[in-house]
Amino acid sequence: MADRFPSLEEFDSGAQTEAQGSSGFEGDDFLSREKALLGDDANQFATGNDNSAYVEDGDDDLLGGGGGSGGNEEVTEFESSFPAIDTQNEGVAPGGSITNSGPFQSQQPSYYAPRADDEEEPEVIKQWRDRRDLALQDREARSVERKQETVKAAQQNIDDFYENYNSKKEKSIAATRREAGQFLESREDTAAGGTSWERIAKLVDLSGKGASGGASGSEKAKFRELLMSLKKDEKAPGATGY
Repeated sequence: MADRFPSLEEFDSGAQTEAQGSSGFEGDDFLSREKALLGDDANQFATGNDNSAYVEDGDDDLLGGGGGSGGNEEVTEFESSFPAIDTQNEGVAPGGSITNSGPFQSQQPSYYAPRADDEEEPEVIKQWRDRRDLALQDREARSVERKQETVKAAQQNIDDFYENYNSKKEKSIAATRREAGQFLESREDTAAGGTSWERIAKLVDLSGKGASGGASGSEKAKFRELLMSLKKDEKAPGATGY
């Protein structure tokens, strides 16, 4: 085996380091040179994939394999499963300017299309909606009725107010006229007949009731007694008006 490996002196002298029998192989055939160096021991390192490292002339298969069509079939299958994607924008010129002036069209639908598998509204919800609608209608009807009743009551109160006002006004006017007539009659009565003290006594309250009537113990009690005595005496001073 020593004759297949160069000595250290040969390395130092720059001598030919290739073993005998290796000159017949090409310089770029690495595996061939290694087999030549190993000799009989090369079979110990041999594997079933050694042929895949060789590149035969006229074969485009970079991985070797004896020019079989298995690699081409795999490439064809891959290209059919994953086609090339053209990412070029047709609306953009090579210089980067936009050439397509058409309006932008959104890819999303402009309306919502109802799904065919939408679930139908439950019966409980339908019943609840019906009850709610009936309750709202009843509430609105009662509200309108209460409003009409309120307006009617307000109108009646206004009518009653004016009716009472007019009635009281008429009664007050009648009472005032009656009192005015009585006053005029009493004034004429006091101006005619009897002595002067009799006419004066008609203008003064001599009933003897209350403070104004000259009740007993009041300030007008003595004045009442004096007028009563003068009224009865026809010869009292000033009875004739002189």
